[in-house]
Amino acid sequence: MTVEEIFNKLASHMCEGVAMHDEMAKAYDFLGLWGLAKCHTYHMVEEKCGYRCLNHYYATHYFKLIQLADIPKSKLIPDTWYKYST
Repeated sequence: MTVEEIFNKLASHMCEGVAMHDEMAKAYDFLGLWGLAKCHTYHMVEEKCGYRCLNHYYATHYFKLIQLADIPKSKLIPDTWYKYST
């Protein structure tokens, strides 16, 4: 595995984490669990900062851009939930 492939996998995994924490925060907000929603929002922001630092490091040390793989949309919230209100 090349250095480029390693950084691509890391960046893709970090983007999946950001999306997962965002979905969890939305779900907890909907369920009225605001403390857990805030916790996942914090983790989402931290993951995004880490992702940004990884991009900065790769660009300044390897002088390239990280190319992300296709990131599947997380399906933590069932589609049926979108027709309800709290």
